[in-house]
Order: sequence, then structure tokens, then C-alpha cells
Amino acid sequence: MGQADHALDEDEVALLALLAADGAPADSNEIRGRLGWEAERYASACGRLEERGYIVAGPGQGKTVGRDLTVVPPEFRTACGRPGSRVTVRQAPVTVPYALCDLTGVILSYPGRGGAAVPDTPGSGVANSMGFEVQVDAHTQDVTVTVSGEAGNA
Repeated sequence: MGQADHALDEDEVALLALLAADGAPADSNEIRGRLGWEAERYASACGRLEERGYIVAGPGQGKTVGRDLTVVPPEFRTACGRPGSRVTVRQAPVTVPYALCDLTGVILSYPGRGGAAVPDTPGSGVANSMGFEVQVDAHTQDVTVTVSGEAGNA
């Protein structure tokens, strides 16, 4: 899981945009056709994303490809790309990569600390007086949740 701390390039973003948010595998030939890319360009983008731990290739020689959600904690997976969904964070601090799981507008909470909706502006954040904080990275748009202080007494 060699995720880099930088934004994805245009090809990586385009490829990820065609992959299901839930990690369901997609046919590589169909994805490549929808992108209108030659095999080399597609393979290069797939290779970079696989190296970063964002995608996983299915069995066989490039037959399927899907988002690798193993780096996304289980409680977040069903909320990816679903604004208004609710997630109870189980462990903090935690960072969820935007490239794999768009949490924009998702309502996050932590037991005994309240919660907040994930802001839609990169570089912004939300915090409350109970020590719960959600921050959206300005470059990668990754979401980080932190909790400070003792429960009930931040």
C-alpha cells in the first residue's frame, strides 16, 4: 500500500472515475474502451494506481480491475460516494484516501464526541468542543478524523 502524498494525475483520476465506488470489479477492456486509450496508456495508469494501492487487478492477464478498498476502514466503505450517509468512526486518528472513497457530505461521528459532515472544500475542516475534528487535505482531498482530550472533557 504505497499511497503517495500527492494528487493523482489526469489519467489516474479518469480511470478511477469509471470504477465502482464499492470496489466491484470492472472489465478492463470495457474501461479502456470507454476511456478511448491505447493499451500502453491504460496499462501505465493501472500500474501507477496499483503501485499506490488504489486498485487491484483481478485474476488473469488484466481481465478485471477494481478499487482496492482494503485500505479504507470497513465502517466507511458503504458511505463512499454517498453524501448524507452516516458513519460511526471506530478508531481515530484515521485517514481515508479521497481517490478511493469520496466522503464529501458524509456525516461522521465518534462515540461520546459528537460529529460533523465532511466539508466539500479542500483544505477545510470542522471541529467541535468535544474534541472531534474532520480535516480535508488541500491537495489530495483525503479526509482525516482526529479526536483529542478525554471523553466528555475535551
